[in-house]
Amino acid sequence: MTAAIFGLWRNWAVAVGLLTVLVFLSPLIPLQWLPPVNVLFYFALQVIRRYLTSRSVPTCGRFLQEVSVVMLITALFVIWLYFIGRGADLYELTGQPYDASVPVIAILVTAPVTSVVTGLYLLNRREPRICVNCHANYGNVVEFGFIGDLYRREWRYQTRLLFWLSTLLTIVDWAYYLAFYVNVNLNRADLFFFLWMPMAIYAVSLLFLGMRYYSLWNYYCRNDEEHFVENPGTTTLRYLVLSDDRLLLDSVSDRSVFGNGSMVKFVDTPVVVRIPYTRRVSEMEAAQHFRSRTGINGAEIRLAYDSPDHVTFQNIFHYFAFLDDPDEVVDSRINGEWFTFGRLRQLINQKIVSRNLTAEIRRVVTVAMAWKTYDENGRRLYGIKHYRPTFHLRDLRKWQVDYNDKRWLDVALLNQDSAFFSLRRLWRKIIGMFAWQTY
Repeated sequence: MTAAIFGLWRNWAVAVGLLTVLVFLSPLIPLQWLPPVNVLFYFALQVIRRYLTSRSVPTCGRFLQEVSVVMLITALFVIWLYFIGRGADLYELTGQPYDASVPVIAILVTAPVTSVVTGLYLLNRREPRICVNCHANYGNVVEFGFIGDLYRREWRYQTRLLFWLSTLLTIVDWAYYLAFYVNVNLNRADLFFFLWMPMAIYAVSLLFLGMRYYSLWNYYCRNDEEHFVENPGTTTLRYLVLSDDRLLLDSVSDRSVFGNGSMVKFVDTPVVVRIPYTRRVSEMEAAQHFRSRTGINGAEIRLAYDSPDHVTFQNIFHYFAFLDDPDEVVDSRINGEWFTFGRLRQLINQKIVSRNLTAEIRRVVTVAMAWKTYDENGRRLYGIKHYRPTFHLRDLRKWQVDYNDKRWLDVALLNQDSAFFSLRRLWRKIIGMFAWQTY
C-alpha cells in the first residue's frame, strides 16, 4: 500500500517535472534541439513506465503515458510551427520578426497542448490499452480491488488538476505574450511569467499532492481500526462449472441499479470457496475443496488462471470444473441453471452478470480466440484477413490453452490484423531493450 500510494506522487513528480524542465531548457538550447529533447523525454517516460509496470506490486502508469503523449505532440507541433509552417521569413504571432537568436518560449506550446490532451483524456470513457494490460498482469486485484479503485480515482484527480493548471498557464502566459512580450531579450517580467511561475506552480503542486498522499497513507496504512481490508489474508477459489456446451449459473445477490430503488438479481458461478491466504493451491487441494463444497465427486478440475495479490493478500484462483453429465448437479449441494454461451453473452450485455464472472469469461474468450487465430508473434494462422474462428464452451475441455500466459492477451491487442502492426512491434522491442524486469 505504501508503494501504491506514494507511487502516485512519484508519477506526478517525474512526469510534470519533465514538462517543467522543458520550460527551463527552451531559452538555453538552440531551437533545432528542442524537438529531439522532447522525443528523448518521451522515450524516458516510456522506459520508466515499462519498468514500473513490470514489478510485482501494481503500479499505475496511465498518467506517465498521458504526459508522454504531451511530449510527443509538443515535439511535432514545434517542428511544424518553426520548421515547416512558417517558411523562410519568421515572425512572432505578435508580428515581431523572429530569428534563431530569439529564445523559444516553450510554455506557450506545452501549456495549451497539455490542456487539450488532458481534456481529451478526461472526456474519453474507454480505458486505454495500458489499463487493459494492467488488468491482464494483475487480474481482479487491480480490476475490482481497492488498488484499482484508488488508481482510477487518483488518475482522474491528477489529470483534472493538470488540466486546470495548464489551462490557467495558457490563459495567463498567452495574455502576457500578446500584450507585453518583446522578443529582444527576456526581462524580469518575462522570466516571471514564462519560467518562474510554472516552476512555482509545480513546486506548490508537489507540496499539495504530497500532503494529500501522506493523508491517504496515514488513513489506510496506519489506522488499523478503519483499515480498508475487510477480510485480510483470503484466497478465493472460483469454479466455472461446465457440461458439454453449457455453464452453470445461479443468482447470488440483489443490487439496486436504478434511481427508484428497483433491485436486479445478479448471476454468478454457484461454486466459490474462500480459504486462508496462500500463494499456491495444488490441483488435488482444488479438487478436494470442490468436492467438499458441492458433493460432486466425478468433476475434472483444471486451473484456468490465477489473479495474484501481493498488496492486500486477496488472491483468486479461477478453475474449470467439467462434468460428464449435467444431472450430477441435481443431488448435489449447489443449485443453478444451465446457460449456453449465447445466452450468457446476452446476460453480460444486460449487465446482470457479476463483475468477477464477466472478467473471467472475457479473459477466457480473449485468450482462446487469440490462440486459435494467431501464433505467439501475432501473425495470422489463416490467410483470411480479420478471420474470427468460432468459440464453443464444449471445446474448453479439449483445448490445451494456458490462460495464464499473458502473451496471448498481448497478441489479442496487437496482431497482424492491427493497424501499423510491424511498426508498433518494432517500437515495443526498442522500448523493451531499456525496460528491465523486476520481481
